[in-house]
Order: sequence, then C-alpha cells, then structure tokens
Amino acid sequence: MKYRLSLACVCLSVCLACDQPAERVVGNKTDAESSEGSVQNEMQLVSFKVEGMTCPSGCYPTVRSAIVKQEGVLDVELAPQKKEDVIDNPVVFVKYKGKLDMDKMFKAIERVGFEPQTLPN
Repeated sequence: MKYRLSLACVCLSVCLACDQPAERVVGNKTDAESSEGSVQNEMQLVSFKVEGMTCPSGCYPTVRSAIVKQEGVLDVELAPQKKEDVIDNPVVFVKYKGKLDMDKMFKAIERVGFEPQTLPN
C-alpha cells in the first residue's frame, strides 16, 4: 500500500505516454476499489528505478526476467534512453492485472543483484 501512493503521481504522467487510462487514488483506494470494493481487474501500470542497471543487453534482461515471473505481471518495459548501448534512465514500467506484491517483486530484483527504488512524488 505504501508504494501505491508514491507511485500514483508517476503513473499519471507515465500513462499519458502508454495510452492507458490513469488510475486515480482517492484516500487509500483507487477508483476501482472505491466503486467496486475490490482490486481492479483492468491493466494497471507502476514504475520504479533500478539502481545498478547500466546495460540494455545484460542488466535489463536480467531485471526483466525477475519481474515477469511475478504474479499478475503482463509486461515490462525500459524507459526511453538517450543512447542505445547504455542505460542512462534506469526506470522500468510494469503493466499488471490484479494485485501486484511490490515487496516480493523488489526482493526478486535484489536477488539478481540490483537495487529497486520507488520514484519520488
């Protein structure tokens, strides 16, 4: 729950780029949770930074593999980079359905040698 609030603002700006409807947070609940009383079954998006991820040919595939194994994850994308052969913006976008366990996903990323970090509001 603590990640939802910090990532809600990021999700709003990121969703503009991915043509997906942004999810609004009301109090501690999203629009879907407020209206339905349960987790939304539509695709949702979360983004975060992965410290130590510097190369798109080795680091990113390792991180991506750890993330896609998590329950509910549909897709993982790397943020746009200035150069093709180096990661200068280590932010990943995770598309998912249902409830995503951020703690479990962050631990999986740490197990493969990287440090996931929430983005500032």
